[in-house]
Amino acid sequence: RALSARHGGFTQKTSIGGHRLFMRTGEYEDGTLGELSLSPTRESSMVRGLMESFSEAVSIGLQYGAPLDAFVDNFAYSCFGPAGTVEGDPVASYATSMLDYVFRALSDTYLGKRLPDGPHQDSQAEPDPLLPLDLPGEDDTPSGQRKRGLRLVC
Repeated sequence: RALSARHGGFTQKTSIGGHRLFMRTGEYEDGTLGELSLSPTRESSMVRGLMESFSEAVSIGLQYGAPLDAFVDNFAYSCFGPAGTVEGDPVASYATSMLDYVFRALSDTYLGKRLPDGPHQDSQAEPDPLLPLDLPGEDDTPSGQRKRGLRLVC
């Protein structure tokens, strides 16, 4: 069922790991969710396009009767960047992705279920497999010479 031309909802401005996100919702007369709009600012046109297309697909699903619970179950706690501290909304203090934050916030608002924060991703726990260059220390090479080389990671 389509939403009326004038409908209620809310707009939430947040920052996830330093990346701003605007989330807008549209509600039916009974207060259930019928529309979602996600607009990341200062992101590439590809990221903005994907987020806007994704939110349009969720809106279509909701208007055709897909339950919000199914979206929350599938997208809360999804892990990909940007991730980090959430600023601007007390529903979460840390999010593992923008979609993690969005669906946990929707769960809190529309389903009455506050989901706990996911595990923090420690950026120092696993180094980038391509960095740093594998530079042996001075003790590893004869006469103090340093041998430079790239490390191949499979």
